[in-house]
Amino acid sequence: MALNQEQESWVEQLYQEVYSSLLSYAQCALNDDPLAEEAVQDTFRIACSKVEELMRSANPAGWMMNALKHVIQNIRRRRARMNKLVVTALSVEQITIPPQTGGVELGLACKQALGEDDYKLLKMVAIDHHTMLETANEFGISVETCRKRLLRAKKKLKKALEIEN
Repeated sequence: MALNQEQESWVEQLYQEVYSSLLSYAQCALNDDPLAEEAVQDTFRIACSKVEELMRSANPAGWMMNALKHVIQNIRRRRARMNKLVVTALSVEQITIPPQTGGVELGLACKQALGEDDYKLLKMVAIDHHTMLETANEFGISVETCRKRLLRAKKKLKKALEIEN
């Protein structure tokens, strides 16, 4: 949704007023500066998509803080799911290497299942704890494309590795 001149001016003013406090909050909550910046930017993206609701709010700064809290919760959930998947998938005691890989080490089996690029993508986010923004920049893709590729890689890895219960 494109903003009209009045809305754009109003959002810019709000940005000037609340950006630093939102960023400080996100940095404390996430303990990751680039991820905090991404969270605040995502909050402003949401604000722009709901600008009429935001403009009607009696407390726009509070509305933005609540939106940021939801964004942070989603980031934490997404990272927890990813970390759980990777920890489970990379726990040698719980994994049966697919028969076609024989005695090949797990990392190589994952590379073979995912391909070099998807393996590197998954490793950067889940193991090396890079943000989506950093990973996307490394691959020269958008953050949304990075998320989609990561989701496909997770599904592919889950399917390729048989996890014993």
